Amino acid sequence: MLRFPKWFYKWSEDNPTDLKGPGILAGTVASAVAIATIIVVYDNPNRTVDQQTGPRGIGMDVTKFVRDNPQYDPYEETYVAFERVEAEEGTPTAAEAYGDSVVAFGDMDQASFDRLQEAMSAWVGTKVVLYDDGEVDETTLAITENCVEATQYLNDDWDTHNLASAGIGVNCYTCHRGEPTPPGAWFKAGAVNSAAAGWAAVQNRLMVDNTYTASNFTSLPVDYNEVFLLEGASIKVHDLESRVDQQPGDPVWQDAERTFALMNHQSNALNVNCVYCHNTRAFYDPTQVTPQWSITTLAQTMLIDVNQTFYEPRSEVLGREAGKVNCMTCHMGVVRPLNGTDMVAEWPELAAPAE
Repeated sequence: MLRFPKWFYKWSEDNPTDLKGPGILAGTVASAVAIATIIVVYDNPNRTVDQQTGPRGIGMDVTKFVRDNPQYDPYEETYVAFERVEAEEGTPTAAEAYGDSVVAFGDMDQASFDRLQEAMSAWVGTKVVLYDDGEVDETTLAITENCVEATQYLNDDWDTHNLASAGIGVNCYTCHRGEPTPPGAWFKAGAVNSAAAGWAAVQNRLMVDNTYTASNFTSLPVDYNEVFLLEGASIKVHDLESRVDQQPGDPVWQDAERTFALMNHQSNALNVNCVYCHNTRAFYDPTQVTPQWSITTLAQTMLIDVNQTFYEPRSEVLGREAGKVNCMTCHMGVVRPLNGTDMVAEWPELAAPAE
């Protein structure tokens, strides 16, 4: 017969009904041990990673669950970097091999030139030809030339943002991601019809031709891209003065709505939140922002420049509206496009125009 220690019987006599307390204690200890064991064996499923964006002690950081793999970019895995071909002695240049119709890289040896066309075709998802081969039409050839010029311009004139000199930069794949039309390109919203050309025409709209419109399924205006990143309108939310004595040019409610739509877009494009750039106690104060605010402001200026210089004029060549670029076009949900993959390592010609 099983016998317990004497103290147990004595305690049972003195506490005949007090089993709840010890039961809770035993259950709590057992649960804690089980949870600790799971965390040690299987790792903490709710582990987070923090990125500090501002001064310490004021909560300016971006916190994300590790399980969400916040900087995972599927496009990074599918990107193929085409290595340069070693040309044999006596190989002609592209211009010598294909004549005056070569629109770019005419000084490149023919073997590397052909390899670059192969690479560009894979990056864009359709056949790319850099000279008149008898099959390509003039419009397509002109657009190809324009694309090459835009890529070189982004890497050269905007190296401060795209960092081609630091081993990052951009090439065709940065925007196209293997598709003829970049999945992150945007098009003008326009009015629903001739009778709806006012403010309401750009609200409560579902932009089915632009998957990454941040204001889809909201009442926010959908024309923030063209207003801010093409026309270059000032980004405004509010001021600290009374709204009674409003002057021309003062921010109004519509400015705030467009700005909020743009901020949503930028947050989604980089998968970050407000404190990535701002101190939330003073959104309006440029002296209390993070370094990322300056980078983003520079990027906005860059987008206005390239949209006005290359992509809007391209519409005249196409005979229809051409897709334009915003933050999502390159970033596609990560802070650094393709997580900083070197896009010009094998092809420095893409990083600087020919002299």
